Amino acid sequence: MNLYLYFLGAKTLKRTATRLRIFVGSAAGAALSILLLLLPGVPVWFRRFAGPMAVSMATTAVIYRLKNVEAVFRTTGYLLVYAFVFGGIMKFLLAELPSLKGKQNSVWYILGMGMIGYQAVAWWLEQAAGKKAAEICRVRLSGYDREVELDALVDTGNSLREPVSGKPVSVVDEEVLERFPELKLPEKLKVIPYHSVGKANGMLEGYEVPLLSVRVEGECIQWQKVIVGISKNRISAGGRYQMILHPDLCSEASRMKGTAFDVQKTRRECR
Repeated sequence: MNLYLYFLGAKTLKRTATRLRIFVGSAAGAALSILLLLLPGVPVWFRRFAGPMAVSMATTAVIYRLKNVEAVFRTTGYLLVYAFVFGGIMKFLLAELPSLKGKQNSVWYILGMGMIGYQAVAWWLEQAAGKKAAEICRVRLSGYDREVELDALVDTGNSLREPVSGKPVSVVDEEVLERFPELKLPEKLKVIPYHSVGKANGMLEGYEVPLLSVRVEGECIQWQKVIVGISKNRISAGGRYQMILHPDLCSEASRMKGTAFDVQKTRRECR
């Protein structure tokens, strides 16, 4: 059950958390919770409430590498909500499906009902993320003692990836990268194949930006070594935005650790 909850937490918070760290943290949290039940002389209030809460907060902080108390409390709150939803789904299925009566203590029942709860909440999170996909967010590109801020559209239809590294590729107006002449060196050029309406096989010129920052829900999410493709034509005819941001950079950062990019999340403003 801890595994289900912590994987959902990673999806919600868009934090980097490797599968190994989630697995070890989940196992450690479960073991400590059981230990609280077995230790003699522990007050009931601590055994049932304060102790499990302290264990949950500690493992949450370790798994997601949280560095401030506010983030720990907020993340633990998400996990408690998910646990409540899981419990409701399991009780509903137990009451409505006669074949499950009397099996609430079965390991397979717990795992199966937990998986159903996980899939239900994960689906809801994906739907919620999809509704935000059309939002325009503020982005900052930084590197070589230069930086530029621009508006970017999060486009769920953007599936561009650099073929060698597999990194997601965002697209930016050509005039934006003209402010970073150090990027556009021949040895740094990346050729990105793409398909679009009216062009079945196209090649996009791309470069690696040292740092990209996105403000999401009041927090600053930063990615290092992000690949951006150059659009020879203006991305937005009305000039509303100058960049098309790959959806993975906002919705699946935790899943991509070690494969597509490294993500860091802080509470500071994107200045």
